[in-house]
Amino acid sequence: MKILVVHNSYQQHGGEDVARDAEARLLRRAGHAVIEYSRSNSDLIGASFPHQLTVASETLWSRRSFRELRALLAREKPHVAHFHNTFPLISPSAYHACADAGVPVVQTLHNYRLLCPGATFFRAGQACEKCLRRPLAWPAVFHACYRNSRGASSVAALLPAVHRAMGTWRRNVAVYLALSEFARQKFIEGGLPAEKIVVKPNFVTDAGPAKEAPGDYALYLGRLSEEKGVRVLLAAWQRLRIPVPLKIAGDGPLADELSAQLARQDFPASVEWLGAVPHSQIAALLRHARFLVVPSLCFENFPLAIAEAFACGLPVIASRLGACAEIVADSATGLLFTPADARDLGEKVSWAWAHPREMLAMGVAARAEYEAKYNSTAALRHLESIYERALRSRSVSSLPAPRPAYRVLGVRLDALQIPGVIAQMQAWIAQRAACRYIAVTDMHSLMQAQRSADFRHVLQDAALVVPDGYPLVWLARRKGFPLRRRVYGPELLERFCAATASQGYRHFFYGGAPGVAAQLAAILSARFPGIHIAGSFSPPFRPPTPPEDDSIVAVINAAAPDIVWVGLGAPKQERWMFDHCRRLQAPVLVGVGAAFDFHTGRVAQAPPWIRDHGFEWLFRLFQEPHRLWRRYLVYGTQFLCLVVLEALGLRKFP
Repeated sequence: MKILVVHNSYQQHGGEDVARDAEARLLRRAGHAVIEYSRSNSDLIGASFPHQLTVASETLWSRRSFRELRALLAREKPHVAHFHNTFPLISPSAYHACADAGVPVVQTLHNYRLLCPGATFFRAGQACEKCLRRPLAWPAVFHACYRNSRGASSVAALLPAVHRAMGTWRRNVAVYLALSEFARQKFIEGGLPAEKIVVKPNFVTDAGPAKEAPGDYALYLGRLSEEKGVRVLLAAWQRLRIPVPLKIAGDGPLADELSAQLARQDFPASVEWLGAVPHSQIAALLRHARFLVVPSLCFENFPLAIAEAFACGLPVIASRLGACAEIVADSATGLLFTPADARDLGEKVSWAWAHPREMLAMGVAARAEYEAKYNSTAALRHLESIYERALRSRSVSSLPAPRPAYRVLGVRLDALQIPGVIAQMQAWIAQRAACRYIAVTDMHSLMQAQRSADFRHVLQDAALVVPDGYPLVWLARRKGFPLRRRVYGPELLERFCAATASQGYRHFFYGGAPGVAAQLAAILSARFPGIHIAGSFSPPFRPPTPPEDDSIVAVINAAAPDIVWVGLGAPKQERWMFDHCRRLQAPVLVGVGAAFDFHTGRVAQAPPWIRDHGFEWLFRLFQEPHRLWRRYLVYGTQFLCLVVLEALGLRKFP
């Protein structure tokens, strides 16, 4: 495959530049052809005022980048373009050059600049999200968040706003790569299309052997700046009751302040500042340390230093904030402390220094994390699958025709019937562009969404939310959608198998009591000759431990299903699909509620004439009164009251 790598490099070689270089080397080593288009911020050093004005205007649209890229694309004809950074010299005009050439774009989201002009969600010494959901990030302009300049901040705020209005982010990027699930959720909140964002973490190549000795010092590795928590680090060391050697490797705006403090001997003699350290020497520093400290005050995306530490078998002490709290497992691969709390950090450091054996064990676990997630083999496999997905997107319109939809209590419902749902599932399986999930939703789920903002987000994130319940069908008719029947989960499962048995789709069944999923698979195999069963799994009734959950994901992915049927009951199954769709490789997940029990005969199903006239709820209430009385009598009454209030305009729902 031929890949065009596009990157606007920084004046000081930083984490984004290192990550870009590592990926390019990895791809070349695997036999891919890599061509590069780059511009450097070093060109701005000593720029005259007229030139600065020109750069400001071209930050929004660079004619030079558009012209040069168009010529490069015509000459080299790459299969895919992988963008890293375009700010400020390359500009988003590069996306349009690729779109004109028919080359799909993959964009790594190294920082938060599309959502925050300062790129860090950090202001006045703490995390700041005032610009997150605004069409124009005017608070950043008011506070001069970018380079302490309102003029520069205005340009940085206009760039995402202008290209959001132009549709650049939605139409001209096939796949976005977030470095962590935390970052992915932030970008979804900021308006990027959820279905286009996948998580691909940083990685480390050629890690070598893990450290074996406890280590002789604590290590800080990174930029010396306020948002990185350097002042918190120094305050914690001033509080330590026992001397702990600390090496600080890095440079940045706080370098002079650190140098002055060391000259005044504000810290014990055991604190040593190494300055900027060449990347080739970092592994040796990590292997001789006892632990790495990451005291960030901002929402880190994915600090490359953590992946490098894990690769060396070095545990990490990090602030419980942003992606750090996601990457570092407290008391397993390191320790987490309260952000900005020098006292808490000092206590964690003192404990870690006094327990070298425990820290060595955490280092072993950290190395295992690296080998499972952050090594070059996993990164290459992930990159190649993402490029294949981007290539497939060329045959699929980036702006699909809008599906008919209506809202009930603020929740969007797709006005589809079972044949339409089946057709959409088949299209997604053919595209294999992402893992999507379908929420088959009834009145009870809508009431759960009123009580839980998290569950409302789960429904919002679903690729389809279809009405399972005649009250929702009747409301659709009132809103002008001539639905005849509901999308009944057990019927959807049955009709999909009947319609597609000859097409070779691979089915996986997840849920039910022990043995029920396997029994359902056997029953459907007998009923629909030709159906392919990829596998089945009945989880324990208790929440699985993280290792068990990782094992479940591995089992499902190893089975390579086209569709995963989830029978956990609402809202548990919707939450499970939301939590796992980013980790599963199946194109479609569908929650079908009690279908597993109905089709295996464990629970009697209402006769068709009762189901088709909207009285199945009464049948089930007589079956299981102790379990269902609250759902149908209490929640049902509340639902009717809220629907009436909404219809009369007396209450509005977000």
